[in-house]
Amino acid sequence: MKEKVRIAIPKGRVLEDSLDLLRKSGFIKHPDEDYNSRKLIFNYEDDNAKLLIVKPWDVPTFVEYGAADIGIAGKDILLEKFKNVYEPLDLGIGRCKIAVAVHKSIDVNIKNVNINKETAHIGYAEDDDADEFLRKSQRDEKNKKTEIEINQNTAENIENIKNALYLLNNIRVATKYVNITKDFFKKKGISVQIVKLYGNIELAPLTGLCDVIVDLVSTGETLKQNNLLLIEEIAVITSRLIVNRASLKTNPKEIHNVIMRINQNI
Repeated sequence: MKEKVRIAIPKGRVLEDSLDLLRKSGFIKHPDEDYNSRKLIFNYEDDNAKLLIVKPWDVPTFVEYGAADIGIAGKDILLEKFKNVYEPLDLGIGRCKIAVAVHKSIDVNIKNVNINKETAHIGYAEDDDADEFLRKSQRDEKNKKTEIEINQNTAENIENIKNALYLLNNIRVATKYVNITKDFFKKKGISVQIVKLYGNIELAPLTGLCDVIVDLVSTGETLKQNNLLLIEEIAVITSRLIVNRASLKTNPKEIHNVIMRINQNI
């Protein structure tokens, strides 16, 4: 009996969209199945694929190491984890953006800001432990500070706060996207200190843990409820179809068939 293609799909917010796409493409035929149950492998005889239900951040790992032939993964995870997988299709589902945000009232240090970008220090510092980082990096209270109150979310106000903030050295950034954040600010020649968090990123600027955050933004409602302001978009994020490179070589007919059928139903 021919072995079925193994497809890893993520739990969470794009699970239903992923399942709908696979149904339209003819790979699963059980509309009453509860894919949100504790069951993790679905392998019905009349289905054309074996489904693995995986945590979103683990999908690229399952695919890269061959535990799954194909997977559906967010572009944010692919950018962050640098996995060696083939990425043939943008599925257009789970659309959101990864962005920089600040609290609407932010202290900005305006003393001794070096605006000569040619001689400014370029680099970054990182600490994966928030508590240790806070012990090591204390703000200089002697520096003159000004509080910028944003009364209206106009484009001009957003640009002003962004420009003032980006002139500073060692901006403290809270995020779970360490690599994306490093790359983004390094390309701008901005020195940042990264505090890695694993959840509730919006809480960090409210408690003084950081100056800015880098996180996913969907509707913007969470930012609004926590008085946070999006100041710059880093990338638009959608879910992508990814393929194990060895599977593509050893089973090209089946893999290309899956890609073709899914592409026809995007």
